[in-house]
Amino acid sequence: MGSYNVDKLRRIVKNDRPTPDNEHLWAAVAVIYNPCLNAILIGKRTENPEDPWSGDAAFPGGRFKPAKDRDLVETAIREAKEEVGLDLTKDAELLGVLDPFSPSNAPNINVVPVIFSLKDCNPQLTINRAELSKVFWLDINDIMKYVKLDVNIKGRTRPAIIMGDVTIWGMTYRILRRLLRDAFGIDLPKDPRDTY
Repeated sequence: MGSYNVDKLRRIVKNDRPTPDNEHLWAAVAVIYNPCLNAILIGKRTENPEDPWSGDAAFPGGRFKPAKDRDLVETAIREAKEEVGLDLTKDAELLGVLDPFSPSNAPNINVVPVIFSLKDCNPQLTINRAELSKVFWLDINDIMKYVKLDVNIKGRTRPAIIMGDVTIWGMTYRILRRLLRDAFGIDLPKDPRDTY
């Protein structure tokens, strides 16, 4: 089952290693698939009044740093190491990238989802509490149980995945929706910002 799903993911990604241009701000997120659990790693950002995404669900990720990263794949690898302690160069296989997404509150940032498949199904995670308050494996088979259609978030009604104190919405939801629809045939309700 695991390798079959990895092949599904491999079919929907691009194999390039995108390099930022100078016209936009760039960031990358590591979408980490666990083939044994059929699950994707999700974190909850630590509450921080200076963070516009404080408390939101997110993939490990962050801004491209030209002094540290040659491309956006390296950004995703560096951020995963900093935030959850995974060395994706050793612990996972790089499957590819999706086209960029932008957060609605920062449309000038292009965020490239970089898709990885874990080699070790039970990795040791070390959570950087300054970045994430918790992480968990989101079981792909269970996602539809947690979908709510009309959730009021920041004054706007939209679909979201609600699991206890974690609400997956916005760009993280849109990335998940694209991945699940294209790779697994799971059709999450459309977010108002989705164009497909």
